[in-house]
Amino acid sequence: MLNPLRKVSAIVQKSNPEEKPQGQPQDNTKLKSIEGVVTTLCNGHGWINESIFFSTNEVSDKAPVSVGGSVTALVEEDDITNTLKAIKVKVMTDPVESTEPSKFDRRLCIRCITSVTQDSIYISKDASFPKHLFNGEFVPFKGDLLLVEYAMDPGSSKMTIYSASPLHTQNIDDACVTNFDGRTGVVEATMFFTLDSLYTLPGYTPGLYDLVNVVVVNSIQAHYSHRVVSMIPVEMLY
Repeated sequence: MLNPLRKVSAIVQKSNPEEKPQGQPQDNTKLKSIEGVVTTLCNGHGWINESIFFSTNEVSDKAPVSVGGSVTALVEEDDITNTLKAIKVKVMTDPVESTEPSKFDRRLCIRCITSVTQDSIYISKDASFPKHLFNGEFVPFKGDLLLVEYAMDPGSSKMTIYSASPLHTQNIDDACVTNFDGRTGVVEATMFFTLDSLYTLPGYTPGLYDLVNVVVVNSIQAHYSHRVVSMIPVEMLY
């Protein structure tokens, strides 16, 4: 049975007119991945390479950030002011390890999925990789953020991708489904999900106010920055 306080909270959240389970991601074709160094840090925000603003709330895994530290960031440019802002930051600690000999230096970048086909995952119009290189235990979806291991061919703009994994995953227990409409919905008013890319138990369909245990990933969706990739109803666990 749903906790009464949780139900009241869910009703209040449901009444919020801004909560719309729209699944179409925002335009992410202009996002760029950069490697840099934190040059300024104070009061919950800082600068990368003295030119890219970021909030510490956008640091993946809530990793500690320090001046001089190396980071990889996904950056957007304001169309009016032309200022740069990092919408997601990954603190880099160890170099990419590889047991395979290679004449190319492997690097890491943050990229956003632009489309998914039966066999391939696209991170731009011209860059894609086979699904078997994806190290995630869920069905990838347009808008999901990935940490990509890659190398650039010398003298070429071609990117060779070796592996890709979710930028960040998080387990959340006893969350509430606060909106469900057709094949899309919202959990806790902040996390989008679609039945087209959701793992759950056979025979279960999400219902409004259901208590669920979920796994979420960073994803750029309309109105939301997280996507639920796994949902298990609490009542079916006991």
